[in-house]
Amino acid sequence: MAIAIAVILGLVGIFVLWYGHKIWQSLTTGALRGEPVEEIIELPTPRGPLAPDETVFLFAEQFVGTVSAEGSAHTTGTAPLSGEPVSLRDQANRLIYATLVEQYQQERLQFRIVARDATMIPPFPHKAWELQVRRSDVLTSSPLLDCLNVSFNIIYKQRGIGTDEEDTEDLWISLDELLEHILRVARAEISFWKREGVYGDLCNYIEEALVARGYLHELPRNTWLERLRSRELRVNREAIEQRQQAADELHQRLTQFRQTHGSPQTRQLADDLTQLDEEANQELSNWTEPLDELPLDDALRMSIYEALVSLRQLEPSGGGR
Repeated sequence: MAIAIAVILGLVGIFVLWYGHKIWQSLTTGALRGEPVEEIIELPTPRGPLAPDETVFLFAEQFVGTVSAEGSAHTTGTAPLSGEPVSLRDQANRLIYATLVEQYQQERLQFRIVARDATMIPPFPHKAWELQVRRSDVLTSSPLLDCLNVSFNIIYKQRGIGTDEEDTEDLWISLDELLEHILRVARAEISFWKREGVYGDLCNYIEEALVARGYLHELPRNTWLERLRSRELRVNREAIEQRQQAADELHQRLTQFRQTHGSPQTRQLADDLTQLDEEANQELSNWTEPLDELPLDDALRMSIYEALVSLRQLEPSGGGR
């Protein structure tokens, strides 16, 4: 009897192992064996020029710079072309900077610097000035510019400003308030479960736009286990490299803006767009000279950095990424 029970248990064990193996294969095996996924993926042909925010994202080495690979997944992203790690904080800052400068150079946005009370809140607690923005013409289209345009419309509606008003102080909006609304608009299209903090959400928003346009391609996740992992993107390298000249031209325009509107320190480093903003602008937080003499480039970069840091501090656990 004992032998029969042992035999039955042995057979049951063998059946369980065999059945478990089959289940595991069904979870981990997607495409047919011998049929590489790489060979059946047809990348679309992107059309239309890249906007400044999309260009900065794709050519991160030129505009953001790479960082040590020791950073966590919550603080670093990946440069599409080289695969090198980039700081999500610096990337988010540069995306906004390039977008605003481009519209300013096209006279679609106006900037001014006005006095304000010091907030006593990091990162620049004693800064007694703020940068304000006004929409002076129709904005061009891009992921962030579409969010910016919606943000202007929302704020103007809240202030009771009509589309025909041209000369009122209410048309000027602090950059802090605008960036807060931009983040809200972007997050309206991001699932709650995919949110990764201020920096990560802004970068992911641009990434999604590039996937939709065909510059990046999301690899299929055919199995249950693959769906649990982070998604994997394939770079449409040929299409991106065809936009290298546009990236160089954007780099030149941003460099020219720094040389024209930057402090002496900034002008010396104008060709290097990857310098850290808080280090370049720290000394300006205690500016005591007339505000119209404050270098616009430094003030803009410092204001973007301050606004995003402040938004991140309001989120649980520092906002993730």
